Amino acid sequence: QRRVREAVVSTQSTGEWAQRRDKIFVTINVRECPKDYNLRIESKKITFSGNNPDKSKKFVLNLDLYGEVLPEEYKKLASDRSVQLCLTRKDEGAYWPRLLESKTRMHFLKTDFNRWKDEDETDEEDETANWESMMSNMNIGGTEEDSDEEEQDSDDDDLPDLEDDKEIEKLE
Repeated sequence: QRRVREAVVSTQSTGEWAQRRDKIFVTINVRECPKDYNLRIESKKITFSGNNPDKSKKFVLNLDLYGEVLPEEYKKLASDRSVQLCLTRKDEGAYWPRLLESKTRMHFLKTDFNRWKDEDETDEEDETANWESMMSNMNIGGTEEDSDEEEQDSDDDDLPDLEDDKEIEKLE
């Protein structure tokens, strides 16, 4: 018996990223290799490689990071579709201008707008308080202070009763 060696195709894996002042979020898409993969986190590098179930494709993703993270403090959430990483930045502070050290735009890496939060955005609680303050200052949802009369809206009129189902059946 002769065994023909099948070629393994190497493919770039895709990913998304977002950041906060103290964290970097990276999602690696692993739909075709949910169980058979290797992941290594270093201070300035993330390395991912994995195989699809029949081992005909190898997926790789090497990310040389713009800044440093703490490799011992990362969190990972793995599912059949992705590996989500929450990395702690070594130096908290200003946002990184990009995820990667290279200034070249990488087609396989996109911004995760579902997790993205701008540098000037506040926490959700502060934002809610600011929103309520703004609404009260604009007097939205309330009545004007000088108005003693209550205006009647056309939406306040009574609606006629709905017709009986029997009358509708006669029409059919």
